[in-house]
Amino acid sequence: MVVERVSPKERVLVEACCKRSLTWCSASEEGLGLSIEAWTAKVRHLLSGGLAVAVASEDLIDSNGDAWPLGRWLSAVVTGFNLPVLPVAFFPHWGHDQEGGPGAWVPRATQLHEKRADILFGDSMACSMADGRAVRDRLDRLSTDAAIARGSHNQTPARLFLRVARKRWSHPCLLDGAVASGEMTFGRALAASLLMAEFFKREMPGEDMVGVWLPTGTGAALVNAAVGLLGRVAINLNYTASQSVNDACLDQTTVRTIVTARRFLSKLPFTPGGGRRLLILEDTVGKASGWAKVRAYARALAMPLGMLEAWLGCDRRGPGDLATIVFSSGSTGAPKGVELTNGNIVANIQSLVTFGDIFPKDRILGILPFFHSFGYTVTLWAPLTQGISVAYYPDPRQGREIGALCRRHRSTIMLSTATFLRFCLKRSEKSDFSSIRFLVCGAEKLPPSLAREFHGRFGVLPIEGYGCTELAPVTNINLPDRVLPDGKTLWRDQPGSVGRMVTGCHALILDPDTGEPMPPGEAGMIHIAGANVMRGYHGQPQKSAEVISNSYYRTGDVGYLDGRGHLVITGRLSRFAKSGGEMVPLEKVEQMLHDELPSNDRICAVTCVPDPARGEKVVVLYLRPLLEEHGIDIRGWLKKLSARGVPPLWVPSEKDCHAVDEIPVLGSGKLDLQAVKQLAVRRDGGGGS
Repeated sequence: MVVERVSPKERVLVEACCKRSLTWCSASEEGLGLSIEAWTAKVRHLLSGGLAVAVASEDLIDSNGDAWPLGRWLSAVVTGFNLPVLPVAFFPHWGHDQEGGPGAWVPRATQLHEKRADILFGDSMACSMADGRAVRDRLDRLSTDAAIARGSHNQTPARLFLRVARKRWSHPCLLDGAVASGEMTFGRALAASLLMAEFFKREMPGEDMVGVWLPTGTGAALVNAAVGLLGRVAINLNYTASQSVNDACLDQTTVRTIVTARRFLSKLPFTPGGGRRLLILEDTVGKASGWAKVRAYARALAMPLGMLEAWLGCDRRGPGDLATIVFSSGSTGAPKGVELTNGNIVANIQSLVTFGDIFPKDRILGILPFFHSFGYTVTLWAPLTQGISVAYYPDPRQGREIGALCRRHRSTIMLSTATFLRFCLKRSEKSDFSSIRFLVCGAEKLPPSLAREFHGRFGVLPIEGYGCTELAPVTNINLPDRVLPDGKTLWRDQPGSVGRMVTGCHALILDPDTGEPMPPGEAGMIHIAGANVMRGYHGQPQKSAEVISNSYYRTGDVGYLDGRGHLVITGRLSRFAKSGGEMVPLEKVEQMLHDELPSNDRICAVTCVPDPARGEKVVVLYLRPLLEEHGIDIRGWLKKLSARGVPPLWVPSEKDCHAVDEIPVLGSGKLDLQAVKQLAVRRDGGGGS
């Protein structure tokens, strides 16, 4: 019997459900002091005695450095037996057996994890079929089924915030690095949110959608909380995009009021457009009377939850109702409105905290914008619903200030992108990130050389994750390896991959043309299922149907699952050029060009343009000053690419390499692929650099 990441109390449940003799035998717990080879012999002895044995599905490295992934030790355990292997998954965990060390049980204190566990038993597998890949797949399917089934019972993020704030009233909540006195406890944050909610209720009667034009910080967090508490849909506008792009987004919605602050407007002006207006916080909430503040505080502290929710209106909202519309980055075309429900957000938070071992005592460093789904779910609602404090800074490019903020608040979890890590490398102090235990990068490829350089300077190894706006957004994360007291290692990280599926998500790798499953280990189109799959694209049912089928979302990314269940992304379908009948992976070419440079700066972007002879040709945009700074010329650079043995069609000609003033990027730090391509077309038509 294989049991996924269990705790001591969950073991008792397995016994009760199985109604048979059960022995728990984990190489990372009861196996302490034994070599893994000796531990497998112990398990075999128990099985030969007629006992049912529960084993955690872990990948391990023995104290002598010998690697024992699940597939290897499972094979060693079951070979020669004619016994069933039964996959069992728990969702979510009741606590974390690793918070206090192996074997220690620490119950979770928030309401997000109910005092119950969903236990799912998969079909039994013959020993000959129970390899590591098959077991991982079955466990992922089971946890996904549990997450989807649980979704209809989950509360909304706003209602969870109400309960957590009452429980953790005096604990730190929102810490704003851009404001001198920007520290709020959960009690104050709830009172401030209710104060805003009262004004919004009066100022925006009947308005279901509310626009937000604010930077990452306490103010934006409170506004989003207030909108959620009223049971309305918050739409955070992209303040790094143009007015025309935001107008196009708003025109797809029913937004009539956009909440903003005068101070922010003075830096980034915004025109609401016809039929819409700006609601200035300083002129409304900022002028609240003392009595209004007392009333909000009293409601936050003492009003019965049922009465408070009825007054707000959030009691009429359920998991299937919209929480937000996040407009896609537009990196490959016009922005689409991604409808994320309350259930999507809560399910993704459940998956993240369960898989990532995130606790209320953690402190998050929040630098990602709320118009980015990673920021909206993980740095806005996850702290509010988990009782975690979060320190905000509005500009992720300010490495010095971000480093100082992390040092001041002793942040333990940081979410970033490869682009923003580069700013920290240049401007942060060596000791700034010493408290970080978990640094996850998403949104773009994390170059291994950049991860190594960051680790060498700060002692923190960035690990890569993966997700999509349409998936609310996290589906995969590498976790830091963990050394056990006897020298064994829980082997979690897999450089070059984006990690295993988080609890509650399952991936299918399908042929992009036929839709048939790809053979194990071969790349194909990635489809992902879970309770976090979006409701659809706002107002575009046909586009929604094109990407969602049988509860699986077609990501548009190409990749495969390796033998340990880690997802490896080989490229995005839109980032392939069809040249001379061959598919050229543009992202791979871009990565190899960067690998030939003695720098982790983004110096080039690779795209393709139409070509009458080959269909499409590869084009490189590069920053000439940075290239010359390292004494590299175009000809020598391309020769190094050819020397890697890549097909000739992958190597651009010198005349197809164009110097540009800057590489277009989005506010999230990702390449602006649409702008890159448009720039390449213009430069190519101009005859070169």
